[in-house]
Parts: sequence; C-alpha cells; structure tokens
Amino acid sequence: MKRLFWIGVGVAVTVVVLKQVSKLNNRVNDVAIAVSPAGIAASISSLADNVGTLGTQLRESMAANEEALRNALLPDEQTLARARETRAAHRARPSSAVDDDDILPDDGTDYF
Repeated sequence: MKRLFWIGVGVAVTVVVLKQVSKLNNRVNDVAIAVSPAGIAASISSLADNVGTLGTQLRESMAANEEALRNALLPDEQTLARARETRAAHRARPSSAVDDDDILPDDGTDYF
C-alpha cells in the first residue's frame, strides 16, 4: 500500500512538473518568435501601420480644428460682400471727395 501511495505521488508530481515545463516552453517560444527576424519584421510593420493611422487621425483632427477656427474668427460671406461693396463704392468716388486722413490706405489690399 505504501508503494502504491508513493507511485501516485510520483505521478502527480510528474504531471505538475510537465505542465509547468509546457507553460515555460510556450513562453520561451513566444520570446524566440518575437526576437526572430520574422518577428522583428512583423513588429516594424505593425509600428508603421500604427504611425500611418496616427498621421491620418492627426490630419483629420487638424482639418476639423482649422475649420472651427475659420468659422469662429473669419467673417461670413454676407459681411465680406458688404465690405467689398463698400470698398468698390469708396474707389468709385472722385479723388477730391476722399478724406486725406484715411486710416487704411486704399492700395487694393483685401482686409477681409
């Protein structure tokens, strides 16, 4: 009976040791694959894909922010049309009617 008990203990210990060795072997294989040339190439390829995706997201975000700033800071089309009409009327006046103390000279610069 004693021998049967120790045989059972030996079998149980052997099973536990084999499972632990199998887990360790899987970890070693994962590391070996990661540091192999194919694994390094896959990592670099994945990094390049992620950088490309990041660049695309960054460009989209910058375009959205630029559009928001443009809408917030620049005048709308009606205001621009009124400013152009005012400038055209100002240019059409005879030079004797123009004030000499204009703050902004009329050199054709489009301020809006």
